[in-house]
Amino acid sequence: MGVMKEKLEKIDKSVIGVIVGALLPIIGFFISYVVKTYSSGISFEEYVNIAVNDNYAKDRQDIMIFSMIPNMLLFYFTNFRWGIYEFTKGLVAVTLLLGVALFIISY
Repeated sequence: MGVMKEKLEKIDKSVIGVIVGALLPIIGFFISYVVKTYSSGISFEEYVNIAVNDNYAKDRQDIMIFSMIPNMLLFYFTNFRWGIYEFTKGLVAVTLLLGVALFIISY
């Protein structure tokens, strides 16, 4: 058995998928701040205000969707490449909950 396969079997738990699935959108939010405000000079406080304020509904939705990209990328690897399906279940559960929350706050 390969070293990579052994390591993947250790993390193939739904709870770990939930934890990682909850942390990645936060990391994605910080990445979106860097990418989207690279040349505009918007402060982090202003960016957070855009993300939570109803006056910026289109921008808020864009930011939240961008924050979900790391989960989608990890889903591809865990489900189709590595085959760690318990981890994927936790990841998908959190992603669906966040997607429903995004839908609710968008309308």
